[in-house]
Amino acid sequence: MDAVLNSFILVFIGEMGDKTQLLSLVLVSKFKRPWTILLGVLIATIANHALAAWVGVLIGNSVPGEVLRW
Repeated sequence: MDAVLNSFILVFIGEMGDKTQLLSLVLVSKFKRPWTILLGVLIATIANHALAAWVGVLIGNSVPGEVLRW
């Protein structure tokens, strides 16, 4: 069951980029403001990566070095 759950999680994470592209395409075709939508996608992507890096640093600082090496 653990392998199935991990597989679903990895596929979900891998497909997030595709969903973002489809959503961007739909929004551009509906609102006809491509630069505004692309700017929103860019800001959201930067915020997402910053949050992921921040959480990674928090986890890296809170987990002992021996566990991280393992």
